[in-house]
Amino acid sequence: MTDLPASNQLTDAISPYLRQHADNPVAWWPWNDQALNLARREDLPILLSIGYSACHWCHVMAHECFENEDIAALMNTHFVNVKVDREERPDLDRIYQVAHQLLTGRGGGWPLTVFIDPHDLAAFYAGTYFPPEPRHGMIAFPQLLDRLAEVWRTRRSDLSTQNAQLRQALATISRAQPGEVASDAAEALVARVAAQFDREHGGFGRAPKFPQAPMLNALINLTDDDEQVEQMMGDTLRAMARNGLQDHLAGGFFRYCVDAAWEIPHFEKMLIDNAQLLGIYARAAARWDDAEFAATCRQLVNWLSEEMALPGGGFASSLDADSPDGEGASYLWQPAEITKLLENDADLLVRRFGLDGPANFEGRAWHLVIARGIEELVDDHAEAGRIEQRLEAARRRLLAERRRRPAPGRDDKLLATANALLAESLITAASALRKPEWIELAADCLDAVAVRLFGHEPPRSVWRDGRAGATALLDDHAATLLACLAMLGQRWEDRWFNLARRLARRIQQHFADVETGALYLTPGDHEPLLFRPLSHSDDASPSGAGLAVIGLARLSQLTGEPELENCARRALAAASGDIQRAPTACATLIRAAIELDQPPATVLIGGPTDDAASLRKVLEGYPWVLAYHLPAAGEDHPDWWHVVAGADQATAQVCLGRQCLRPVHSADELARALDETVGHSD
Repeated sequence: MTDLPASNQLTDAISPYLRQHADNPVAWWPWNDQALNLARREDLPILLSIGYSACHWCHVMAHECFENEDIAALMNTHFVNVKVDREERPDLDRIYQVAHQLLTGRGGGWPLTVFIDPHDLAAFYAGTYFPPEPRHGMIAFPQLLDRLAEVWRTRRSDLSTQNAQLRQALATISRAQPGEVASDAAEALVARVAAQFDREHGGFGRAPKFPQAPMLNALINLTDDDEQVEQMMGDTLRAMARNGLQDHLAGGFFRYCVDAAWEIPHFEKMLIDNAQLLGIYARAAARWDDAEFAATCRQLVNWLSEEMALPGGGFASSLDADSPDGEGASYLWQPAEITKLLENDADLLVRRFGLDGPANFEGRAWHLVIARGIEELVDDHAEAGRIEQRLEAARRRLLAERRRRPAPGRDDKLLATANALLAESLITAASALRKPEWIELAADCLDAVAVRLFGHEPPRSVWRDGRAGATALLDDHAATLLACLAMLGQRWEDRWFNLARRLARRIQQHFADVETGALYLTPGDHEPLLFRPLSHSDDASPSGAGLAVIGLARLSQLTGEPELENCARRALAAASGDIQRAPTACATLIRAAIELDQPPATVLIGGPTDDAASLRKVLEGYPWVLAYHLPAAGEDHPDWWHVVAGADQATAQVCLGRQCLRPVHSADELARALDETVGHSD
């Protein structure tokens, strides 16, 4: 075995994913100045491997290649090896996923494997998973390492030419071209989505099927005016809830399904997906008075509380796809197990979840899907209510048994964006489903983000075991801004208001381009990278620019500061070209454009708390109105609040954009004002 030139540097990493590789014979480095300087000094290319803790194929490649001492020796001899957690460094992931697409003409994924010139950080070769020996037309990883090491030694001029072309292409991509957002952007989004809609199974596109939460969040805003959108939303949400994407025992949603019918998932559970889906299902439950969607929300929150909660507030980032017994092993069943565990109720559960049909997981086991509705299980001797009670008791017993199995690994780092999105969704769900206790969960979650991450200067995006790391990006700022505003709508605390204003200032000063107004993913004083990516496109997360536009516009309505809305409008205009070219990738920006064009009503409430309670009660009939019960006016509060905040009786003022109606003092007057402004909600 070749002596390794350096030791593995991941032992002290914050990221559990990096720590999983700390015992590899590979001389891994985190992405830092020391690693980059070493590569430049030794004139060795960087082998960059990007993944995340819950990624199944990341584990496969780690086991097959990175734990292999012969392969590690090749890596250590010819490369400086850098391991990155995509959840910790989404900026690096975004940059090198784009580079992968430009180099290969294909979308990327994880693990992302990139070979980089250390002198200019340009990628000269990229791929995803590579096997240890040739397989299914894929080159063996050791063979690839030898070839690229030879290319680095003998064809540097060719690489320099290619790198220059790549940098030029990336510069073009990262340059905003301001214009006007087309008035038919929402219609263009609906047309593209309708063309991809799976009328048989729900969802969009073919296998594999992802929830595409940012797109669903945009579409639900359009259901009032478009029956086609309403049908697509309803069919998709019902398919995801009833089939294999949802965990029918513990609650929560898996990352995606490998088949078009939503039956078999890749079994990782990501906080970023569930954070968004909770708000979507809650809004759908309220919109259509749907008990099934409401139950989905309750189970999702139970799962979060029981399996994902972190000490001191906030929630872990993911559960692994794999357990010690193999991929998905924790979630799979055999009919004989069900019979032994449930005895008299076994047949009922077998029929409910389809275990009387063929095995749906690799022909050898069953993953639970709802195969029959309650009405199909009712016979002459049992009422639906009794059937539901028996199913619930059976679910609890199966879940208890499942928790005795070896559990999937949990990545317990606190992520700013995912937790802020979850805090906002918990507040939405609490209001929509009359679950006030969820407000406390949201407050604890937002508190953890505010103290552990935004309590630093500059703010951080990741926290674990008492340590914060990674610079907070635009997504982190914008999602937390929206969570603060949502919390202020439930209960006013000046600390949330002050944090919201601080976040807005940071977005303006550190992320907005002075010339174009475009919003970048990274702050202006961020470390130099291959290029500075714009934050226009959605992926599993909503685009930071889209969230920022919404947050800045809402804060502008609340404070009366026109420069906040101006910043939002400039950012939206700078994204117009991307919106026109790829509306489905810019769904959050389109949602933001709709809100800027048709701002929701803002209601300011003042006066003694008990007296104002009747005014807040009126707002339950107007769930999309933004309402704030203002405190007594303070020195830092806008002057225009004084007429409401300083009132000695219950007072409400309805504003739409820059226009405000006269203050009112009774529930009946407020209801009339809202009906005149926004119309009554069903």
